[in-house]
Amino acid sequence: LYLKALPAQIIFRDPTQWMSCCWISVGEKTNERLGKKIVSKNSPVVLGRSVIGVIDQVGARHSRVRFLTDLGLKPSVRAVRG
Repeated sequence: LYLKALPAQIIFRDPTQWMSCCWISVGEKTNERLGKKIVSKNSPVVLGRSVIGVIDQVGARHSRVRFLTDLGLKPSVRAVRG
């Protein structure tokens, strides 16, 4: 399985929602520049080999990430056994 990924920086993190979400530096303009859709709603966000959240809002130049620690997030998962 070939996965498409790209690096991003955290550009804003509200101190009152520290464990819920942050904003990252990629969005629709990034997709246009690359010529393919990589940043989209419900895309997983990883740090190293760990999933830390999903993108829940995509703007022109930034996107919001909801962390797995957000109590309102109900992620779908698939367990790999063996």
